[in-house]
Amino acid sequence: MKNLFILALGTLFVGCFSSVAEKPSYLQEKIYYPSKNILGFENIFGEGLSAQKDLEIFGVMHFPDDYDSSKPYSLIIASHGSSNWRAHHLEYLEQMRKADFIVFAMHPFDSRGVNSTVGNQINVTSESVIYDMAMSLNLLWDDPRIDNNKIYAAGWSLGGTATLFNAWVPLQESLNKPNASFSGYLMWYPGCLALPDLNKWDEDFMQIYIGEEDNWTPPKPCIELVDVINRNGGNANIEVYPNAFHSFDGPNPLKLWPDAYSWANCKLKLNGDTKKVYDPENIELDFSDPKARRVAYESCAVKGEVMAGASPEYQRAAFDHLATLLPDLN
Repeated sequence: MKNLFILALGTLFVGCFSSVAEKPSYLQEKIYYPSKNILGFENIFGEGLSAQKDLEIFGVMHFPDDYDSSKPYSLIIASHGSSNWRAHHLEYLEQMRKADFIVFAMHPFDSRGVNSTVGNQINVTSESVIYDMAMSLNLLWDDPRIDNNKIYAAGWSLGGTATLFNAWVPLQESLNKPNASFSGYLMWYPGCLALPDLNKWDEDFMQIYIGEEDNWTPPKPCIELVDVINRNGGNANIEVYPNAFHSFDGPNPLKLWPDAYSWANCKLKLNGDTKKVYDPENIELDFSDPKARRVAYESCAVKGEVMAGASPEYQRAAFDHLATLLPDLN
């Protein structure tokens, strides 16, 4: 099922990447591999997983300048947010590649023929992207070009949520190849939503970047989670930027996103035993059926309130902070 081919140097990049660099001067490789469409967090596990729809997805490997095929490289597996790959995401990927990492850019939307999940969140579920990321790790774990002691997960918004849940130990135990796991986790404004009531998290390095005023993916549960992880022996860190909103590091000015859901009032949890998402205040909600899931979302999430866009003061802050981290991760 895995079909590999190397893109010729100087060819157009995939999808929206071509708008950033029409003729890349470095080696790239497009990789197809199996995944699933998953509805219902419990269906990432056990018998529920086999009942979910199979499909082939793809990602693109970006190799460092002066790539040396005789040695293994550190790897960052990265996924975008609800509006697909955007210019500031790609700038981070280039920053990682220039720091001598191989970067594997997942394409969960392009693989499924979807442009955006803003205001929908069901056409590509968070569970699907979480699963895609785990399958990406398994795909590349035994690749001789990769130092599998230095494989990191990274993501923005929806991709940050996928990164976060790949650090949850029960999911690792269920999906990862034997002994396979990420060595660290980099997240920009992840949805720290529907967090497990079973706090078993990877103790490896974790870094979150988020705006203090973010009402798309609120910072408070992320701040609380960092505290919980560290009290249990982990190594989690968070940078919270004052007066900054969602996509504070992006190129577009701050504006209202009327179709986006604000999750600020949601108190959803994930049952560590059943693996089902639930609302402690409304146990009748169902997240494994499309129609019922939308009703469940709208029981707490609100449209017409989300602000997102660049922070004049902190637009470059995460780029600068990441620059100090990458040498230590490589």
